[in-house]
Amino acid sequence: MFWELRIQYANGNEKVLRTCKNRETALRYIDAIYSQGYPMHVAFLVRPAFLDGQALQPA
Repeated sequence: MFWELRIQYANGNEKVLRTCKNRETALRYIDAIYSQGYPMHVAFLVRPAFLDGQALQPA
C-alpha cells in the first residue's frame, strides 16, 4: 500500500505533497516539517493513497 503526505488548509482543502511506499517514511517527513516549527492554519496528514476507490498497491 502507498501512503500520501498531504497538507490540509484551514478551509478544508487538501493537496498531496508526496507519496511514500510505507507509512513510517511519510511520518518521518511530517516530523521533519514540524521540527522547524508548527505552521499556522495548516495541518500535515498521512493517508492511504487511493485511485478510483481502490488502495494503491505496489507492483
